[in-house]
Amino acid sequence: MMDIHDEADAKREMVRDVMDAVMSGTVGSIARLLAPSAVFSNRSNAGIIDAPWFSRMEGEFKLTGEEEAKAFLGEMLKRANYISYEERGVVVEDEQAACLCNWTRRDERNGSLVTGTTMYWFVFNSDLKIRSIETIGSIHSVIPATHQEPAA
Repeated sequence: MMDIHDEADAKREMVRDVMDAVMSGTVGSIARLLAPSAVFSNRSNAGIIDAPWFSRMEGEFKLTGEEEAKAFLGEMLKRANYISYEERGVVVEDEQAACLCNWTRRDERNGSLVTGTTMYWFVFNSDLKIRSIETIGSIHSVIPATHQEPAA
């Protein structure tokens, strides 16, 4: 049986693995960390004006196995291409964990630079599988790309 400190460390490492995968855009083998029928809930403060840029699969998704989880994560990561990110700490308590991450990304359509923060909440099963992940993202700023006029 795993010591409570070892279990907390294992959960912390799982959270970091998921965060690194999501922020770097590489699914890797994180689908194996999810329990069968895991739920992924994704929300943001992006308003209707941001909707075309921020079409990040918002809502609640029940993933019914590793193959579906891989497909979902792959699709989600296609829509999230970050320039940089910084984990702001992982807190683990009992069967739950939370992590805050600041990030910067470039809008592929118009070159704008977008900064924000996403809060992640994880719930684990007793067998150390992730039962649910909930995210709430907040956009802080959108810096329009500057377009220089061609020299005449």
